[in-house]
Amino acid sequence: MHVNRGPCPESPRTAHARARGCGSSHNRAARGIATLAFGAVGGGLALLWLLLRSGGRPSRLNYPCQQAALGLAIGSLGAPVAAVVMGTRTWTVQRLRRFPPTTIGAILFLAALAALLAFRPPPAIEAQVSAPPADHHPDVYFIRDSRGIAPGRFGGIDDLVTLMGLRGLKWHRSATEGLTSGPAGLIARDSVVLIKVNAQWSRRGGTNTDVLRGVIRQIVEHPDGFVGEVVVADNGQSGGDLDRLENNAEDVQQSPRDVVADFAAEGWNVSTSLWDVLRNTSVGEYAAGDLANGYIVSPLPDSQTGVRVSYPKFRSAAGTCISYKHGVWSLETSTYDAQRLVVINMPVLKTHVIYAVTGSVKNHMGVVTGALSTGSHTSVGWGGMGSVMAEVRLPDLTILDCIWILARPGQGPGASYSSASWRNQLVASRDPIALDVWSVKNILMPQVIANGYGAGNYTNTQDPDNPSSTFRRYLDLSMSELLEAGIRCTNDYRAVSLHVWAGDADRDGDVDRLDFDGFPGCLTGPLALSGASCAVFDFNLDSAIDLRDIAGYQRSMTSGL
Repeated sequence: MHVNRGPCPESPRTAHARARGCGSSHNRAARGIATLAFGAVGGGLALLWLLLRSGGRPSRLNYPCQQAALGLAIGSLGAPVAAVVMGTRTWTVQRLRRFPPTTIGAILFLAALAALLAFRPPPAIEAQVSAPPADHHPDVYFIRDSRGIAPGRFGGIDDLVTLMGLRGLKWHRSATEGLTSGPAGLIARDSVVLIKVNAQWSRRGGTNTDVLRGVIRQIVEHPDGFVGEVVVADNGQSGGDLDRLENNAEDVQQSPRDVVADFAAEGWNVSTSLWDVLRNTSVGEYAAGDLANGYIVSPLPDSQTGVRVSYPKFRSAAGTCISYKHGVWSLETSTYDAQRLVVINMPVLKTHVIYAVTGSVKNHMGVVTGALSTGSHTSVGWGGMGSVMAEVRLPDLTILDCIWILARPGQGPGASYSSASWRNQLVASRDPIALDVWSVKNILMPQVIANGYGAGNYTNTQDPDNPSSTFRRYLDLSMSELLEAGIRCTNDYRAVSLHVWAGDADRDGDVDRLDFDGFPGCLTGPLALSGASCAVFDFNLDSAIDLRDIAGYQRSMTSGL
């Protein structure tokens, strides 16, 4: 049993105040010239690197690292000039009068050109996409008609955990074999479970807190007795809030903090951690002797996606020292326990005004920091969140919240109550790439069309069948980052091994002989379409109830009663 040794102590930090004084115009000019010289050196080095890296191939200027260097060169050479001119106007005007008008005009033209280049959006890069392994068929678990809330729990999550157990992925790690437990299970009795929600948006934009309650309930109901810890966390990039008044739930006042407080009142070690307060603090790892909370930031950008990979390192409310990358840090042994940390990613399926779709992959913008010059949000389009997963950590499981989704091209990621669509579905997988592409194809796109949007609205943005769509470009490049790191994944929704929760006709959370009573009347044969009332027996989602579904029923029985 894990014994809590108390809080991880903070390292001392000393604040230094710098006084600012006012000098003469000559002193300001001298400082301005020094600033210009410093900027020129930095910009010149960036420009030299850019020329050496690009060589005789101008197309390389579109690569993320080259774009970053170009922006640095332009900003370093152009911005200080403007700052000096604005800060030393009188002195500058007096000196400029000594130059002919043609020279002044040339200076102004170059300054305008630098400003134009500095603020132009980065061009699209040529996607270097790796082919997914042909023999990779990731499991995708689909709850198509979620049972809702019950006292202290959520039926859809109960069914998801049961479905996973039936298909070989056990929720609980235990020596005792059971429907939801086994030696290779996800969560041990002493695990530290980090639930990464979306807390940046109110209303339907944030993770459904009823679903969150269901996940925590399944964690603490470990058959061996749960003695571990649950931390609900997110980085809303200065907009995060785990205690909003308007939430995504049946009771809209139920925030993530409210759910956590309920479990804490029951005696469980459950807390929240809002990483927004850490986003501007750069720290070292525990192994380097730095015990402060903050973000670990890679010193160099990723060569393909341009992101400076980052991840949080923090002390939980219970005093546990957690590195998102390396796991739980022990003060006694000065070692990490990577296996003890379990990460569950819980995004909401939504359209996005910039990146077309936000789901499993895009939710990692709440793992990284967008501050500290990481270039995180810009890198999404280049596959930057794939770099983060490849270099830091792949979630142990992603549960995609599709109870309410936003399916409106040109809108998102915020979702009002009136703009969201009720789907009442949950999807989960250990492959976030496959989970996103399958869910967009089978859940988001049907709802987009049902909401009245035509092909002109989504072909170049959300369409999973268009490799050039905004969604597919960033998904495919993210996949390539994972494949390069040796992590198997796929962008082919046809390749998934789909498991559907079906057969529970009486909706009591199990599939038994009592559910079979309505089965014979729904048998249609392979060519006929079944009615809506028979959909519960359609195990392979082909709209027919036939011998395949009888086999599916047999495989899904949870009880012989």
